[in-house]
Amino acid sequence: MNTEQKNFIKTVGALASADMKKSGVLASLTTAQAILETGWGTNGLATVGKALFGIKATKSWKGKVYCEDTKECYDGVNLVEVKNAAFRAYDTWEESVIDHSTFLKANKRYKEVIGETDYKKACYAIKAAEYATDPDYAEKLIKIIEQYKLTEFDGKTESQENQGAGAAGADAEKYYRVQAGAYRRKEGANLMAEQIKKTGHTDVFVRLLNGLYKVQVGAYTKKENAEATVKRLKAAGIVCFITYA
Repeated sequence: MNTEQKNFIKTVGALASADMKKSGVLASLTTAQAILETGWGTNGLATVGKALFGIKATKSWKGKVYCEDTKECYDGVNLVEVKNAAFRAYDTWEESVIDHSTFLKANKRYKEVIGETDYKKACYAIKAAEYATDPDYAEKLIKIIEQYKLTEFDGKTESQENQGAGAAGADAEKYYRVQAGAYRRKEGANLMAEQIKKTGHTDVFVRLLNGLYKVQVGAYTKKENAEATVKRLKAAGIVCFITYA
């Protein structure tokens, strides 16, 4: 597992763990789906559409849409190419995680997934409810969960969650993070996040902490790496500082 994959797991795992407390959707399942559906957050769905779960944008969807070619397996054997398929899109990965759970809870066929604490049962339940056409979908999710020990996110404490996206891991280790502003309105934080992304940073997160929307970049175990990020952002005219928690 390379550094980008480790960071992806930390990022999505933290978001999924926080969401699980409200939705009842197992964090390990959510994280595994994100890995499988987006190729570790590297495909256009994740990088452009900010979507992690490949949820189709039907006529009832009123939000953003991202379109790309995909493949479906309708007969359990053969893959069929679907041109320009429409998927739900978002402003942030956090919004994608939240909508994923909202989508599952809103559709009765996923009732066996909600509240299930056994990751294997959750994986088979979401496949049985026809979330994906891949006949091996459940087995692939289970393999990912076990290989990358994603069940660690199923038992996060509130204090660990408050470390923020990108800072959760297998333990309660503290991380150096770069913060660029704290806003009363989420719109202002989102604008700053987009400005930072234009500098080439992809691990940018907007978190609601202590009543303010805070824009954070990265999660570093070494202070010098955080300092390097601060230097690059300040060179781009962005006021920022290092936090450690």
